[in-house]
Amino acid sequence: MKYGIICAMQEEIELLRADLTEAAVTRIAEREFCAGKLYGKDVVLVMSRIGKVASASTATTLIDRYHPDCVIFCGTAGGVHKSLNVGDAVVGDRLVQHDFFTGVDHFRIPLLDVSYFKADQMLSSALLTAVDHYMKYEMKQDIPGEYLEEFNIISPKVQMGTIASGDQFICDNNKNAWLSEHIENLQCVEMEGAAVAQVCYEFGVPFAVLRIISDSANDDSNIDFMRFVEKAACHFTRGSLKAFLLKA
Repeated sequence: MKYGIICAMQEEIELLRADLTEAAVTRIAEREFCAGKLYGKDVVLVMSRIGKVASASTATTLIDRYHPDCVIFCGTAGGVHKSLNVGDAVVGDRLVQHDFFTGVDHFRIPLLDVSYFKADQMLSSALLTAVDHYMKYEMKQDIPGEYLEEFNIISPKVQMGTIASGDQFICDNNKNAWLSEHIENLQCVEMEGAAVAQVCYEFGVPFAVLRIISDSANDDSNIDFMRFVEKAACHFTRGSLKAFLLKA
């Protein structure tokens, strides 16, 4: 079993790269594809960069060149569902491009005739279990208490639902309200997941998407995003994937 693992930002993937053994790095299209062993499993790690085009291009190259059995995308997102707080996590059961509109149907991709791309159920369930395990049993030993306190992370939770992607950083209550009205069970918004999902759908490769909530994606979003990624989110990503791969 070979796992393709994608993160959008260097800060989100660097701890995973540090744990990679037997690494062979190949530079393609200004991206470093790092093949090796991660927690005993065959993986290919790659940073996609931000946005749907960058992530779709990366996923296409990853699948075409390395033939992973599945793809997992990890990163941060803005929480839309009212139950989500900073430090919570979402595993996507469906992915949708919220900024895709042809003038007829919102979200529906022409020719494919698909609006929602379904994540692999077994992968997603296993990932959710792994995230829950990390949060309950390893997070407080992994992330310094000063950072948990700074971001008010006390008892984070993970839940499953729809993740929406678009080439927009959303911090608008009115936009959130529109998205929540039109997208069933919307949990969070980000800028890559649904593009990766579409590529995986077209290649027939199972996929899963994990997002750590960095802000509330509304007018009150005031978290120092980069500090949150560097001091907390990167640990959630590594810890969750470690728990996932060790059980795989």
